[in-house]
Amino acid sequence: MHEPRLNRFVTALLGFALGISVGLLIPTLVTKVLTAARSGDFFEAVRVTSPDGKLDAVLIEDNSGGTLGGIFWCLYVVPKGEGAPKDDTKRLFYADELTMGAVVWKKAHLIEIHYDKASIMHFRNVSTTSENGLEYVELRLVPSSEYSLMTPEGGWRPDN
Repeated sequence: MHEPRLNRFVTALLGFALGISVGLLIPTLVTKVLTAARSGDFFEAVRVTSPDGKLDAVLIEDNSGGTLGGIFWCLYVVPKGEGAPKDDTKRLFYADELTMGAVVWKKAHLIEIHYDKASIMHFRNVSTTSENGLEYVELRLVPSSEYSLMTPEGGWRPDN
């Protein structure tokens, strides 16, 4: 007669232990997966030095793309020779599609981002002294045509 109670107690105890284990392991696993996805393959696609030689505009190609994959593009302005920060708050340009991309210093304090097509998710037109350590820099977007991803009629370009 004591066996059914014992079985229920053991089952409840095992369920409780399993629940605690899953509760402790799942957040750790999720963090590791997201960190692995975020720390993907970052490399400098383009580095261009300002005309006065003080700053570099660094275009980073990020191949991590999370669980769905993909390539993302980020632009940072840093003191000459320094690496791009991993801090997303310091990126000035962020796109998940960029074709025919080029970074051009027009003047010591003016950068142009040239492109044929771009799906731009974040853009700031000024780099502050707190971000690059030296001085303010203005950024401008320069598409090669009047229409980037969309046609004049509002549809998607056929080569998307």
